[in-house]
Amino acid sequence: MKANPKLFDSVSFCWFGIEKDGSLTRMAPPDRDAIVAWARKNGIKTFMTIGSGADGITGKAGEKAIAGMVAECEKQGFDGVDVDVEGLDRSARDAYTLFAAKLLNALKSMTPPRLLSLTIQPVVSAEEEAGSFFDYMAIGRLADIVRVMHYDISWDDPGPIISRERFAEELAYAASRIPSSKYVPALPWYGRDWNITAKTHMDILWRMTEDNDGICGMNEIVSKFGGKPRWSETEGELTLTYTREGALHEVWMADPRQFEWMIDTAKKAGVAGVYAWQVEYADPAFMPVVRKKLANK
Repeated sequence: MKANPKLFDSVSFCWFGIEKDGSLTRMAPPDRDAIVAWARKNGIKTFMTIGSGADGITGKAGEKAIAGMVAECEKQGFDGVDVDVEGLDRSARDAYTLFAAKLLNALKSMTPPRLLSLTIQPVVSAEEEAGSFFDYMAIGRLADIVRVMHYDISWDDPGPIISRERFAEELAYAASRIPSSKYVPALPWYGRDWNITAKTHMDILWRMTEDNDGICGMNEIVSKFGGKPRWSETEGELTLTYTREGALHEVWMADPRQFEWMIDTAKKAGVAGVYAWQVEYADPAFMPVVRKKLANK
Protein backbone atom coordinates (compact mmCIF):
# COMPACT_ATOMS: atom_id res chain seq x y z
CA MET A 1 0.00 0.00 0.00
CA LYS A 2 2.76 2.46 0.90
CA ALA A 3 4.29 1.89 -2.53
CA ASN A 4 0.96 2.72 -4.24
CA PRO A 5 -0.79 5.48 -2.25
CA LYS A 6 -2.55 6.96 -5.27
CA LEU A 7 -4.46 3.73 -5.81
CA PHE A 8 -6.36 4.03 -2.52
CA ASP A 9 -9.21 6.35 -1.63
CA SER A 10 -9.77 5.34 2.00
CA VAL A 11 -8.57 2.94 4.69
CA SER A 12 -10.04 1.47 7.88
CA PHE A 13 -7.12 0.47 10.10
CA CYS A 14 -8.43 1.36 13.57
CA TRP A 15 -11.00 -0.98 15.13
CA PHE A 16 -13.12 -0.20 18.19
CA GLY A 17 -15.66 -2.28 20.05
CA ILE A 18 -18.64 -0.96 22.00
CA GLU A 19 -19.16 -2.25 25.53
CA LYS A 20 -22.64 -2.75 26.99
CA ASP A 21 -22.48 0.66 28.69
CA GLY A 22 -21.48 2.38 25.45
CA SER A 23 -17.77 2.72 26.23
CA LEU A 24 -15.43 2.32 23.28
CA THR A 25 -12.62 -0.23 23.43
CA ARG A 26 -9.82 0.12 20.94
CA MET A 27 -8.81 -3.22 19.42
CA ALA A 28 -6.22 -2.01 16.89
CA PRO A 29 -2.59 -2.08 18.04
CA PRO A 30 -0.74 1.23 18.60
CA ASP A 31 1.34 0.81 15.45
CA ARG A 32 -1.78 1.50 13.39
CA ASP A 33 -1.53 5.18 14.32
CA ALA A 34 1.56 5.57 12.14
CA ILE A 35 -0.12 4.21 9.01
CA VAL A 36 -3.25 6.28 9.67
CA ALA A 37 -1.06 9.39 9.87
CA TRP A 38 0.71 8.33 6.69
CA ALA A 39 -2.64 7.85 4.92
CA ARG A 40 -3.86 11.31 5.89
CA LYS A 41 -0.58 12.84 4.71
CA ASN A 42 -1.10 11.16 1.34
CA GLY A 43 -4.69 12.33 0.92
CA ILE A 44 -6.27 8.98 1.77
CA LYS A 45 -9.43 9.22 3.88
CA THR A 46 -9.29 7.37 7.20
CA PHE A 47 -12.19 5.68 8.99
CA MET A 48 -12.54 4.28 12.47
CA THR A 49 -14.38 0.95 12.29
CA ILE A 50 -16.92 0.00 14.96
CA GLY A 51 -18.03 -3.52 15.81
CA SER A 52 -20.63 -4.25 18.50
CA GLY A 53 -23.47 -6.32 19.79
CA ALA A 54 -26.99 -5.01 20.23
CA ASP A 55 -26.50 -3.94 23.86
CA GLY A 56 -24.02 -1.22 22.93
CA ILE A 57 -26.15 0.61 20.36
CA THR A 58 -29.42 1.25 22.20
CA GLY A 59 -30.60 3.85 24.72
CA LYS A 60 -28.06 5.71 26.81
CA ALA A 61 -25.34 3.23 25.84
CA GLY A 62 -25.85 4.08 22.18
CA GLU A 63 -25.75 7.81 22.92
CA LYS A 64 -22.51 7.36 24.87
CA ALA A 65 -21.01 5.32 22.04
CA ILE A 66 -21.89 7.97 19.46
CA ALA A 67 -20.37 10.70 21.65
CA GLY A 68 -17.23 8.57 21.92
CA MET A 69 -17.01 8.20 18.14
CA VAL A 70 -17.33 11.95 17.65
CA ALA A 71 -14.57 12.48 20.23
CA GLU A 72 -12.29 9.96 18.48
CA CYS A 73 -12.89 11.61 15.12
CA GLU A 74 -11.93 14.96 16.64
CA LYS A 75 -8.90 13.53 18.42
CA GLN A 76 -7.53 11.32 15.65
CA GLY A 77 -8.68 13.33 12.65
CA PHE A 78 -10.71 10.48 11.17
CA ASP A 79 -12.74 11.37 8.09
CA GLY A 80 -15.58 9.13 9.13
CA VAL A 81 -16.93 6.12 10.98
CA ASP A 82 -17.51 2.68 9.49
CA VAL A 83 -20.09 0.62 11.41
CA ASP A 84 -19.40 -3.09 10.97
CA VAL A 85 -21.96 -4.67 13.30
CA GLU A 86 -22.63 -8.34 12.59
CA GLY A 87 -24.41 -11.35 14.01
CA LEU A 88 -27.61 -9.72 15.32
CA ASP A 89 -31.04 -11.22 14.70
CA ARG A 90 -34.09 -9.73 13.01
CA SER A 91 -35.34 -8.18 16.26
CA ALA A 92 -32.42 -5.71 16.24
CA ARG A 93 -33.38 -4.12 12.90
CA ASP A 94 -35.13 -1.04 14.29
CA ALA A 95 -32.42 -0.47 16.90
CA TYR A 96 -29.66 -0.75 14.32
CA THR A 97 -31.37 1.62 11.88
CA LEU A 98 -32.07 4.18 14.62
CA PHE A 99 -28.47 3.99 15.83
CA ALA A 100 -27.22 4.61 12.28
CA ALA A 101 -29.56 7.60 11.90
CA LYS A 102 -28.40 9.15 15.18
CA LEU A 103 -24.77 8.56 14.34
CA LEU A 104 -25.26 10.14 10.92
CA ASN A 105 -26.76 13.25 12.51
CA ALA A 106 -23.86 13.51 14.98
CA LEU A 107 -21.23 13.11 12.25
CA LYS A 108 -22.85 15.67 9.98
CA SER A 109 -22.98 18.16 12.88
CA MET A 110 -19.19 18.08 13.19
CA THR A 111 -16.88 20.66 11.66
CA PRO A 112 -16.01 19.55 9.09
CA PRO A 113 -18.79 16.98 8.67
CA ARG A 114 -17.68 13.35 8.77
CA LEU A 115 -18.73 10.42 6.58
CA LEU A 116 -20.85 7.45 7.64
CA SER A 117 -20.03 4.05 6.17
CA LEU A 118 -22.22 1.04 6.95
CA THR A 119 -20.66 -2.37 6.33
CA ILE A 120 -23.36 -5.00 5.90
CA GLN A 121 -23.69 -8.69 5.17
CA PRO A 122 -25.01 -9.81 1.78
CA VAL A 123 -28.38 -11.32 0.99
CA VAL A 124 -29.81 -12.58 -2.29
CA SER A 125 -33.56 -12.09 -1.92
CA ALA A 126 -36.23 -10.04 -0.20
CA GLU A 127 -37.07 -13.05 1.95
CA GLU A 128 -33.47 -13.36 3.12
CA GLU A 129 -33.27 -9.65 3.82
CA ALA A 130 -36.52 -9.79 5.80
CA GLY A 131 -34.94 -12.35 8.10
CA SER A 132 -31.90 -10.16 8.81
CA PHE A 133 -31.44 -6.99 10.87
CA PHE A 134 -30.40 -5.03 7.76
CA ASP A 135 -32.96 -2.80 6.03
CA TYR A 136 -31.14 -2.34 2.75
CA MET A 137 -33.21 0.57 1.48
CA ALA A 138 -33.03 2.47 4.78
CA ILE A 139 -29.28 1.85 4.91
CA GLY A 140 -28.97 3.12 1.34
CA ARG A 141 -30.74 6.35 2.30
CA LEU A 142 -28.74 6.94 5.49
CA ALA A 143 -25.14 6.06 4.67
CA ASP A 144 -22.64 7.95 2.58
CA ILE A 145 -21.01 4.61 1.75
CA VAL A 146 -22.47 1.09 1.93
CA ARG A 147 -19.88 -1.69 1.96
CA VAL A 148 -21.44 -5.09 1.27
CA MET A 149 -19.23 -8.00 2.34
CA HIS A 150 -19.10 -10.29 -0.67
CA TYR A 151 -17.20 -13.17 0.92
CA ASP A 152 -17.43 -15.96 3.50
CA ILE A 153 -19.99 -18.15 1.73
CA SER A 154 -18.11 -21.23 3.03
CA TRP A 155 -17.50 -21.55 6.75
CA ASP A 156 -17.85 -24.94 8.43
CA ASP A 157 -17.08 -26.95 5.30
CA PRO A 158 -14.36 -26.30 2.70
CA GLY A 159 -15.41 -24.25 -0.29
CA PRO A 160 -14.78 -20.97 -2.08
CA ILE A 161 -14.60 -17.68 -0.19
CA ILE A 162 -17.02 -16.42 -2.87
CA SER A 163 -18.11 -18.13 -6.08
CA ARG A 164 -19.03 -16.55 -9.39
CA GLU A 165 -22.66 -17.63 -9.06
CA ARG A 166 -23.11 -16.38 -5.50
CA PHE A 167 -21.40 -13.06 -6.21
CA ALA A 168 -23.69 -12.42 -9.17
CA GLU A 169 -26.75 -13.05 -7.00
CA GLU A 170 -25.53 -10.88 -4.13
CA LEU A 171 -24.44 -8.10 -6.46
CA ALA A 172 -27.74 -8.00 -8.33
CA TYR A 173 -29.78 -7.82 -5.14
CA ALA A 174 -27.64 -5.14 -3.48
CA ALA A 175 -27.61 -3.03 -6.66
CA SER A 176 -31.42 -3.15 -6.74
CA ARG A 177 -31.67 -1.67 -3.22
CA ILE A 178 -28.63 0.58 -2.73
CA PRO A 179 -27.89 3.69 -4.84
CA SER A 180 -24.97 2.98 -7.15
CA SER A 181 -23.22 6.16 -5.99
CA LYS A 182 -23.01 4.69 -2.48
CA TYR A 183 -22.59 0.97 -3.14
CA VAL A 184 -19.03 -0.29 -2.62
CA PRO A 185 -18.67 -4.09 -2.84
CA ALA A 186 -16.15 -5.46 -0.33
CA LEU A 187 -14.05 -8.13 -2.05
CA PRO A 188 -11.71 -10.73 -0.52
CA TRP A 189 -7.92 -10.61 -0.52
CA TYR A 190 -7.62 -13.53 1.88
CA GLY A 191 -8.17 -17.27 2.07
CA ARG A 192 -9.24 -19.98 4.47
CA ASP A 193 -7.38 -23.14 5.45
CA TRP A 194 -9.58 -26.03 6.60
CA ASN A 195 -8.01 -28.82 8.63
CA ILE A 196 -10.36 -31.52 7.43
CA THR A 197 -9.04 -34.12 9.86
CA ALA A 198 -9.51 -31.93 12.94
CA LYS A 199 -12.59 -30.14 11.55
CA THR A 200 -11.15 -26.68 12.22
CA HIS A 201 -10.26 -23.73 10.01
CA MET A 202 -8.43 -20.41 10.05
CA ASP A 203 -8.14 -17.40 7.78
CA ILE A 204 -4.86 -16.89 6.00
CA LEU A 205 -3.15 -14.19 3.95
CA TRP A 206 -0.51 -14.60 1.28
CA ARG A 207 2.55 -13.32 3.15
CA MET A 208 1.80 -14.42 6.70
CA THR A 209 4.47 -16.57 8.32
CA GLU A 210 4.20 -18.95 11.24
CA ASP A 211 7.15 -17.31 13.02
CA ASN A 212 5.74 -13.79 12.78
CA ASP A 213 1.99 -14.38 12.88
CA GLY A 214 1.46 -17.84 14.31
CA ILE A 215 -0.25 -18.83 11.05
CA CYS A 216 1.23 -20.07 7.79
CA GLY A 217 0.26 -17.90 4.85
CA MET A 218 -0.34 -19.26 1.37
CA ASN A 219 3.27 -18.77 0.24
CA GLU A 220 4.62 -20.56 3.30
CA ILE A 221 2.13 -23.43 3.00
CA VAL A 222 3.29 -24.16 -0.54
CA SER A 223 6.98 -23.86 0.31
CA LYS A 224 6.79 -25.99 3.48
CA PHE A 225 4.16 -28.59 2.73
CA GLY A 226 3.99 -28.76 -1.04
CA GLY A 227 0.87 -29.25 -3.05
CA LYS A 228 0.02 -27.44 -6.25
CA PRO A 229 -2.53 -24.59 -6.18
CA ARG A 230 -5.27 -25.22 -8.73
CA TRP A 231 -7.49 -22.63 -10.36
CA SER A 232 -11.19 -23.57 -10.31
CA GLU A 233 -12.72 -21.92 -13.33
CA THR A 234 -16.25 -22.80 -12.18
CA GLU A 235 -15.87 -21.07 -8.83
CA GLY A 236 -13.39 -18.48 -10.07
CA GLU A 237 -10.99 -19.08 -7.19
CA LEU A 238 -7.70 -20.76 -6.27
CA THR A 239 -7.70 -23.98 -4.24
CA LEU A 240 -5.06 -26.28 -2.76
CA THR A 241 -4.93 -29.54 -0.80
CA TYR A 242 -1.95 -30.57 1.31
CA THR A 243 -1.00 -32.68 4.31
CA ARG A 244 0.50 -31.30 7.51
CA GLU A 245 1.45 -33.44 10.51
CA GLY A 246 -0.74 -36.24 9.20
CA ALA A 247 -3.80 -34.01 8.79
CA LEU A 248 -5.44 -33.32 5.44
CA HIS A 249 -5.95 -29.61 4.67
CA GLU A 250 -7.98 -27.86 1.98
CA VAL A 251 -7.39 -24.20 1.14
CA TRP A 252 -9.48 -21.77 -0.87
CA MET A 253 -7.78 -18.47 -1.62
CA ALA A 254 -8.66 -15.23 -3.35
CA ASP A 255 -5.99 -14.32 -5.89
CA PRO A 256 -5.51 -11.53 -8.46
CA ARG A 257 -7.40 -13.45 -11.15
CA GLN A 258 -10.43 -13.65 -8.93
CA PHE A 259 -10.12 -10.00 -7.95
CA GLU A 260 -10.05 -9.06 -11.63
CA TRP A 261 -13.21 -10.92 -12.61
CA MET A 262 -15.00 -9.61 -9.52
CA ILE A 263 -14.07 -6.03 -10.41
CA ASP A 264 -15.26 -6.50 -13.98
CA THR A 265 -18.58 -7.89 -12.74
CA ALA A 266 -19.00 -5.12 -10.18
CA LYS A 267 -18.19 -2.35 -12.65
CA LYS A 268 -20.91 -3.62 -14.99
CA ALA A 269 -23.34 -3.03 -12.12
CA GLY A 270 -22.18 0.60 -11.90
CA VAL A 271 -20.77 0.49 -8.37
CA ALA A 272 -18.94 3.44 -6.77
CA GLY A 273 -15.67 1.51 -6.23
CA VAL A 274 -14.50 -1.57 -4.37
CA TYR A 275 -13.22 -2.25 -0.87
CA ALA A 276 -10.60 -4.96 -0.21
CA TRP A 277 -10.46 -7.16 2.89
CA GLN A 278 -7.72 -6.95 3.69
CA VAL A 279 -4.62 -5.02 2.59
CA GLU A 280 -2.17 -6.29 5.19
CA TYR A 281 0.06 -9.16 4.04
CA ALA A 282 -1.62 -9.11 0.64
CA ASP A 283 0.06 -10.55 -2.42
CA PRO A 284 1.77 -7.63 -4.25
CA ALA A 285 0.31 -9.08 -7.46
CA PHE A 286 -3.04 -7.52 -6.51
CA MET A 287 -1.61 -4.03 -7.13
CA PRO A 288 -1.31 -4.25 -10.93
CA VAL A 289 -4.97 -5.33 -11.04
CA VAL A 290 -5.98 -2.32 -8.93
CA ARG A 291 -3.95 -0.05 -11.19
CA LYS A 292 -5.39 -1.57 -14.35
CA LYS A 293 -9.01 -1.73 -13.29
CA LEU A 294 -9.57 0.99 -10.70
CA ALA A 295 -6.97 3.74 -11.06
CA ASN A 296 -9.55 6.11 -12.52
CA LYS A 297 -12.22 5.43 -9.88
